[in-house]
Amino acid sequence: MKELLYNQLKEIKDDGIRNFVKTALDNAPEGFWTIACSGSGRYHPPENQGSGGVIRHLIKCIITAKDLCDYFNLDEKDTDIVLAGAILHDIQKNGIPWGEKTHIEHAKIGADFLKKFELKEPEKTEIINCVRYHMHRFTGTIEDRERASNPTIKEHIIQMTDMFCSRKFASWLPWLELTNEQINNFSSNINPNMDPKLI
Repeated sequence: MKELLYNQLKEIKDDGIRNFVKTALDNAPEGFWTIACSGSGRYHPPENQGSGGVIRHLIKCIITAKDLCDYFNLDEKDTDIVLAGAILHDIQKNGIPWGEKTHIEHAKIGADFLKKFELKEPEKTEIINCVRYHMHRFTGTIEDRERASNPTIKEHIIQMTDMFCSRKFASWLPWLELTNEQINNFSSNINPNMDPKLI
């Protein structure tokens, strides 16, 4: 799983931002590389569960964030900041010290963790804020809720990306491609009377 995530660093064009992200990943807790994205299994689609689930989630987030940066016409530097936030937003998902389940304040804990790594401003603060406010109004720290509910465009892209890539009904993997035959076969077997929630 490490190799899959490290391979995504090539999407970041700025050397300083790429090195910042690599240094943070190099210092990530060992558990980060193996945890499921939802400790309870109540959240996130099946591919985000099991060993390495959080890494699969992050790879989906990188791809989604890149598309949203293009949609909002962000320039290369701002796109690099968003991609860094997408890669790092769950780096301390189980808190410090590393726990058995998702820490409710993992966004702030992750942001504080990133402060020790070197990067010029304003890029460093913007990446840290993308991590800190990625949970929008569901952030675990009361003092962050108002700020997280009024995000910058870069922070908002991370919030939307995290939400889109964690919906149970939105199950996909970037490297999974269906043939037209598989799609047609699936489509022809859908019962028109089926509950849409089950499709």
